[in-house]
Amino acid sequence: MKRRATAILLGIMVSSMFLSACGKNEAKEAANESAQVEEEGVGEVTEEGEKVEAENQNASDADDSSKAGDSAKSDEDNKETSVKEKEDEDSSEKDSDDELEEDAEVTEASAGKIGVLLSDDDEDAKIDSEEMTSQIEDGGYEADVKNAGGDPALQISQIQEFIDEQVSALIIDPVDSYGLTDILKTAKEQEIPVISYDSLIRDTADINYYATYDTRAIGKDIAKEIIKKMNLDKAREDKKSYTIEFLMGSPDDNAALFLCNGIQEGLQEYLDDGTLVCKSGNTSFDDTGIMRWSEASAKTKLDSIISEFYAEEKAPDIICTAYDGFAYAAEEILSDSGLEPGSDEWPMITGYGSEAQAVKDIAAGKMSFTMFMDRKELAQGGAQMAIDYLTGEKVDVKDYSQYDNGVKIVGTFTCGAQMIDKDNYQILVDNGTYTEDEIAPDPTPEATPTPEATSAPKVTSKTAPEEDSEEVTPTPETENKSEGETKKKSDL
Repeated sequence: MKRRATAILLGIMVSSMFLSACGKNEAKEAANESAQVEEEGVGEVTEEGEKVEAENQNASDADDSSKAGDSAKSDEDNKETSVKEKEDEDSSEKDSDDELEEDAEVTEASAGKIGVLLSDDDEDAKIDSEEMTSQIEDGGYEADVKNAGGDPALQISQIQEFIDEQVSALIIDPVDSYGLTDILKTAKEQEIPVISYDSLIRDTADINYYATYDTRAIGKDIAKEIIKKMNLDKAREDKKSYTIEFLMGSPDDNAALFLCNGIQEGLQEYLDDGTLVCKSGNTSFDDTGIMRWSEASAKTKLDSIISEFYAEEKAPDIICTAYDGFAYAAEEILSDSGLEPGSDEWPMITGYGSEAQAVKDIAAGKMSFTMFMDRKELAQGGAQMAIDYLTGEKVDVKDYSQYDNGVKIVGTFTCGAQMIDKDNYQILVDNGTYTEDEIAPDPTPEATPTPEATSAPKVTSKTAPEEDSEEVTPTPETENKSEGETKKKSDL
């Protein structure tokens, strides 16, 4: 009986211990589940501010509690992995963006190269190079500029180099307008478009477009200015006449022909009725053209005309030129003949180009006016023609009729001009063409005064005896002649 009671008591104690252990495991399980819910951000907030799951789970044994702890740690690891994967994804996206940018740069650079071929190493070429390069690069192409320095054979070899490189297009200011027929056949075979620039390339169908100044219209503007400044309509009424001579551009330059035609069209009625008289009879382009724009040739031609037809007057009333350089030649001839700028004998001299020296001469009264053509506008227009053609945009053609190169009429982009005289030359500073210093008139050299003849010194008590006091006063003739020659040279 005692043994049986003892067994019953022992059973009760074991049952109590078992129930106690089960309670502790449930509490630990609940704590682990709460930690997991907070970690995962799942559940709801109770009044006590604790997070619990939406659904209760049955408790398991102590091993399950351990597994719950391991699960929480695993979730922490998973979170770290997720963050790392996000960082890797962001890095991958950045690398992808960088690759796209690099691809875009490659695509932009691979749009192609446009070859620019200039004829002479002068101020115009400097502007052409800068403006075309900028315009071409803005259009997404690479610009490569070569200058032939006036050598036609060199320019042909430069064109061949560009053809060998398979450039996208060529812009050519020709040294020899008639000498590119064969080489441009090669360009055509390679399907390379050609833009003729400034001077029209002749005797070939293998050019696509032309960019130049509207020289016929500019010639008419020159004629209008001569009519206005010389008041030819009033002279006609008064039965008065003025003499005029012409120095026009190179016979192989189509633009020079148009300029001459424009001038003659504007002045023809005054030549017909005798208000204007050309004593030499040289009014046609063939008679007035100066090959290759040579200043030396222009000077020789004008000197011969003045000597033959204006020996008495020393100069015609008007000298109309197609180039500032020809105007300088005229000024030199007139100065050598003893005429002074601003005097009644000094003629009206017209220029073309608005070079800095021409503007100085206008300010000094040597030249009446010149014509300003914005080279930047022409360079940008020529470059844009090539870009528009390559990209399939409409090319800006302003003239489809008058630019015939002997084989075909070439669609042409044209620019106008502005007259520059003593009243408005400041606009060339305002628009950035020149600085004040670049066009400031050259200072007029002051002539050294002629020494006055002095009488023999009077004999005083402090002077030497009379026979020793005779001095020879230097005569000023030789010195004055030298000074006169120096003045003439400095005026040129």
